[in-house]
Amino acid sequence: MKKRTIAILAVAILAIGAVFVVAQKVARHGGHGSGFGRMHGAGLMLRELNLTDDQKAKVKTIMETSKTTVQPLMASLRDNHKKLADLTANGAFDETQVQALATEQGDLMAKLIVEKERVKSQVFAILTDEQKTKAAQMKEQMKDHFKDRMKKGEETEKAPGGSEF
Repeated sequence: MKKRTIAILAVAILAIGAVFVVAQKVARHGGHGSGFGRMHGAGLMLRELNLTDDQKAKVKTIMETSKTTVQPLMASLRDNHKKLADLTANGAFDETQVQALATEQGDLMAKLIVEKERVKSQVFAILTDEQKTKAAQMKEQMKDHFKDRMKKGEETEKAPGGSEF
């Protein structure tokens, strides 16, 4: 159970970090160019919304402002992850220390989630009504796609030879 919780936390950390990386790459490239930002998540959504040059500039400003908050949080998350790995590297387990790191990691994740939602809100505020409608449609499509992938993953785990925690 604890391994599963730690794995879920690690995936959540990586996913949220990826959202900010994507958004920052999109802001740097103005929604164009190559790389991860063009092809996934928020970057793809912003690209598909056909932002005006003014909107792209505003998104860039929002991302640059957010970067000053996000970078220290991400660095702290990485440091805590390393501390946790070091703490349990030889199979030792000190529940008090692990709990303290997990609590700190949870607090950092909460701050990162708040910042992510702040950025989403600020970006959403600069969209036209038509872009907001299109963004909502794309979000639903992504949600459905994610559900399908999760379903396939569950089927793989249940299949003979599948892995479980």
